[in-house]
Amino acid sequence: MKAVNREAKNPRDWKPAENLPKAIAALRDAKRILFTMHRHPDGDELGSALALACAMKELGKDVVVYNPDELPYNFRFLPMAGAVVKSLGAEERFDATVATDSGSADRLGPEVPGPERRGVMVNLDHHVTTHPFGDVNYVDPEAAAVGVLSYKIIRGLGHTVSRDAAQCIYASILADTGSFRYSSTDPESLRIAAELVEAGVEPWEMTVQVYEQQPLARMKLLAEVLSTLEVAEGGKLATLTITQAMISRTGTTHDLTDGFINHARSIDGVEVAASFTEPAPDALAKGEKPGWRVSFRSRGRVDVSKVAQAFGGGGHKNAAGCTVDGPEADVRSRIAAEIHKQLA
Repeated sequence: MKAVNREAKNPRDWKPAENLPKAIAALRDAKRILFTMHRHPDGDELGSALALACAMKELGKDVVVYNPDELPYNFRFLPMAGAVVKSLGAEERFDATVATDSGSADRLGPEVPGPERRGVMVNLDHHVTTHPFGDVNYVDPEAAAVGVLSYKIIRGLGHTVSRDAAQCIYASILADTGSFRYSSTDPESLRIAAELVEAGVEPWEMTVQVYEQQPLARMKLLAEVLSTLEVAEGGKLATLTITQAMISRTGTTHDLTDGFINHARSIDGVEVAASFTEPAPDALAKGEKPGWRVSFRSRGRVDVSKVAQAFGGGGHKNAAGCTVDGPEADVRSRIAAEIHKQLA
């Protein structure tokens, strides 16, 4: 099965209405399905993948969810999160492989099977900068979260959204709308959220799990990271730095840094926030792209996806990221120059 938009030259012309039925058909026909996402997952890709895994399991499918890295601490409570595997057998075969919110094939884990063993590759995304690496590319840049796509696939299969799947979809939408605070919040996401509550989701319970049960070590790490705060470009650019030494001293992991950048963006007058995460010394050994991991957040005036794209990354207008190799001072200088260009 080949999507009509494979190798699309215009990444904005995704034709989601045409590709939703193809994604539905790929999962309906498959007996064994692999769900995966980009490395170091966040709530959107994890929630959207787990939602589909729950639904497919309920439909009697054999499902496997794979990611080689630690799951974000505040989403490990989701149904089936405990079943996510960190490795795959060298001979495992699937009828379909679903990648959620991944951006490009090279961001997936190293053990994702090749074309001869993965079956139909279904790429689910809502970033305009994603690459059409799937046999089916169901990409909808208008969707608030990939969980919205998962919801539409489950409904398209004629299956009732169970409480387990509903929790996962709600978590996905919660993560990418900033608890319905970001500009991505739209009538569609709110209508779906209402249906998820009707399916058994408890909003306060989800809020506590996702936002109000932070490990003490995370707070200690945040204190160290905030001490690196710098404001430049006439007060319009704020940066944070996360070093491996900080992570080691506080006994934390990278997933606990999620959301730190929002503290920098919240400063009055700041248009763009950027966080710089030092590469781990064993990044190459783990199969990760070497270099500083740079995340961007914008208040809306600057399209940070353009900044990220200049360095081989991608994302949304208000949230994006990339990996840049080189000495810290050089990486910072290059990033600052590109942001300055966008600010101008």
